[in-house]
Amino acid sequence: MVQAYLDRPWLTRLHAHTGSQGIPLSLMARGVAETYALAEEINRRAGRRQVDTLDIGGGLPVNFASDATTPTYAQYARVLAEEVPGLFDGRYGLVTEFGRSLLAKHGTVVARVEYAKSAGGRPVAVTHAGVQVATRTVYAPGLWPLRIAAYDSKGRPKEGPAVVQDVAGPACFSGDLLAEGCALPLLEQGDFAAALDTGAYYFAHHYAYNSLVRPGIYGFWPDGRFAVVREAQTVEEVVAESGGARVDALTESP
Repeated sequence: MVQAYLDRPWLTRLHAHTGSQGIPLSLMARGVAETYALAEEINRRAGRRQVDTLDIGGGLPVNFASDATTPTYAQYARVLAEEVPGLFDGRYGLVTEFGRSLLAKHGTVVARVEYAKSAGGRPVAVTHAGVQVATRTVYAPGLWPLRIAAYDSKGRPKEGPAVVQDVAGPACFSGDLLAEGCALPLLEQGDFAAALDTGAYYFAHHYAYNSLVRPGIYGFWPDGRFAVVREAQTVEEVVAESGGARVDALTESP
């Protein structure tokens, strides 16, 4: 790596990305420390400040277990200052790429309960949100669990004793579950299930399985005003994406 930089004096930045969900701050800081040490070695060998900027990536873990924001950016900065003190002495420009940790708690997926049933010995609330908006959660629930909040048909927090139940999505396989075995007031037809902390990957990773449409995205101000951020996908758009304009492609002679 050092020689690659010495042979290419136009290379002036280093990038590292050691963070992600489940990675402790100490390990993230160690990755940054290694990057910093490499920059110092390159500059020493080059006899000049060739590397002038460090991109320390993102990947700060998100606390999906509660509303608390932890770890915080301030905590991470303190760990970095302790482990890599030269990082903040002004000699290097710093770039960060925080995405999920910045946005996760600013988004919620809200889905109406289409119908309720019982399967496997417990209640199941079937909703319009499943694998198409929560692909990671459905296929790897142990790694990407979601908290669910229950609301009644008028949008008020649902009251009542906690009942262990599943919250399912609309896809045509039994594993399409937003949450399994969660204790909530019993969800019934017409109620709403809200998947919390979904302001990052869940809005970006739409999965077109079963031709399920992308949901609309709505932003709001503290005074209660709402704005459409992204229109919900239409059936016509699904058909167009699926090649609707070329329905005769394999039946017409060339």
